[in-house]
Amino acid sequence: MIPDSQRLAYIEALRGIAILMVILHHSHPYFASISNYHLPAAVEEILWNGDKGVTLFFLMSAFTLCLSLNSKSKKEHKPVRNYFIRRVFRIAPLYMIIIGVVLLIGINTPSLSSVLANLFFVHGLNANWMNSTVPGGWSVGVEVLFYLIFPVLFFRLKNLPAAINITLAALVLAKIVTAVMSRYPLTGDSITWGVYVYENIFSQLPVFLIGVCLFQLKHTPVGQQERDSLVRCCYYLSAFILIHLLGGNLFKPHYLFAIAFAIAAYALSERPVKLLVNPITLWIGRISYSLYLIHLLVNNLLVKYHLNVFSSNSLADVGIRFCVVLGISAPVAYITYRLIELPFQEMGKRIIARLEHK
Repeated sequence: MIPDSQRLAYIEALRGIAILMVILHHSHPYFASISNYHLPAAVEEILWNGDKGVTLFFLMSAFTLCLSLNSKSKKEHKPVRNYFIRRVFRIAPLYMIIIGVVLLIGINTPSLSSVLANLFFVHGLNANWMNSTVPGGWSVGVEVLFYLIFPVLFFRLKNLPAAINITLAALVLAKIVTAVMSRYPLTGDSITWGVYVYENIFSQLPVFLIGVCLFQLKHTPVGQQERDSLVRCCYYLSAFILIHLLGGNLFKPHYLFAIAFAIAAYALSERPVKLLVNPITLWIGRISYSLYLIHLLVNNLLVKYHLNVFSSNSLADVGIRFCVVLGISAPVAYITYRLIELPFQEMGKRIIARLEHK
């Protein structure tokens, strides 16, 4: 039998690819406060779409949460309680330390309410809190909001048709909510609000649910009853695609990316490709959470100390910036992974073990 670590290596590799996409995105001259740049249109398109690495993170997060809770619910007395303990010790320690570092080095000057919201992981509920404390903190805020509703979704969505149906419903909900938000902004800063319209939990929920669909596709046997339900889902999905093509715009770009990523993840789960699943992507995937938070600090520090221009040639500048940010961030991320992430995850495991044996 193939060990889980090898069988599930593609998950870690996809996390590695996701963070490399995000770092590439933040290598765009815009994020280095450079306004006068000239990039080929294809490169520009690739750089701007590097932010879909977060989409891949969300997708794989939902998928791995399903794997974990499915496994733990068969072995543990209180799997939901233990699920929340694991989430706290996985996310909170490093994030809180990063908040302290941000305040110490003065990258941002957030309000007290924003700092408190970030400390309690509710910053995803307010446009002005989303990114004003920790650079890129929005994704953590959205992820935590999904954590809160995930157990209910997991135990309710027992098969692929149910997962597809709720995903389609979430697409409609996202369309309605984001349309209302765009029409009735709650802040005077149109840029901040525009970003929030994209980054809020309603907009991102379908991405997580596509990850749940991927889990059901991989792990739920399909009987005759499920096949009948799946046929109905195909009709619904066809209708959604037709509405989209006729101008309904139901499938935002990040949803299409999520579907493409899910298909790729399924293929990799069946037949890994060395180009994508290899020691480099696996190592980067392991430190991806630390690397996500730290590379943004490095980016901001380079701008703060006017170390943001590496070449007069825009294309070379992007390439050098990517290598510099990755070269600085990866070793630091490995240290925080070893000294912060792993010890606190082990602490969470020990707490769960004690509670399970009471």
